[in-house]
Amino acid sequence: MVNIKPHLFIVAFMCLGFFAANAQTVENLAAYEKTKALFSKKQDPRLFKVLSYNVLEGFRRDSALIRSFQEWVSKRSPDVIAFQEFNGISKAQMVEMAKAMGYPYTVLQKRAGFPLALMSKYPITDVVKVTEDMQHGMLYVKTAGYHIMVTHLDPKTYEKRIIEVDTLLKYINRVPKDEPLILMGDFNNMSPLDKSDYNNDTKMKLVLNSEKNNADVKITRNGEIDYTAIQKLLDAGLIDTWRKFNSTYDKSAPTKLRKHQNYTRIDYINVSQALIPYLVDATLVKDNLTDTLSDHYPMLLILKRKAL
Repeated sequence: MVNIKPHLFIVAFMCLGFFAANAQTVENLAAYEKTKALFSKKQDPRLFKVLSYNVLEGFRRDSALIRSFQEWVSKRSPDVIAFQEFNGISKAQMVEMAKAMGYPYTVLQKRAGFPLALMSKYPITDVVKVTEDMQHGMLYVKTAGYHIMVTHLDPKTYEKRIIEVDTLLKYINRVPKDEPLILMGDFNNMSPLDKSDYNNDTKMKLVLNSEKNNADVKITRNGEIDYTAIQKLLDAGLIDTWRKFNSTYDKSAPTKLRKHQNYTRIDYINVSQALIPYLVDATLVKDNLTDTLSDHYPMLLILKRKAL
């Protein structure tokens, strides 16, 4: 029998705990199991599922990736899919792609740049496409009885993101308080709800190095991460659905497609107070496909279905 000295065993155990804790901070493996439980098959008809996904420059314009995504979605069949970075895909191509997955209703925010897009199983009405005074813009629709807003905030500076959130709030405030609103997308800004998970030397070195290596990037103010853009949405009464249902931090980027370790949660599905009674669950969707399809993981929201 090998005789391990007690003090060496304790040191080894503590080191193992340290690395496990840090690995958990960067990669919450429980999300893979949760994805299997919530999003591995077609849904319960009593539930309404919404998926938000930054698909990295239109699936990198790779037809094989698009086919893989179509097969993946067809097996799971969320009611609504919101896209960011729907680059290089025409309206006609989008319609064809959507129909193959069972989505007869689509809207494309714009053709050039980094478009937003939405597919729904239900009629889409009241479409508003915002392209001015925002880097990537905003898309507003009504579908299935919900007010839905999709956005992709400025990737460079917190100051610009604050201005863009002020634009979003103008549209949010037009929605009656007693009506259901879903705001989702890639916000490119960390949340104050995750502050304790970022308040460590490792993360701050990564953030500061990002600013140092990219002169046009501003994440911090006075040496600290600026959370103002997301705080404004929380102050407006919106609910961060991922945080409501998950207590252990998880990243929405990068995926395994990227090698850098500057972990961050910047992809959100927020809802208005009117939807609180209907909330069932929310998760970052992590599986073999989402590990490498994009540099962001998609987010899933599950609601009790409202009468249409």
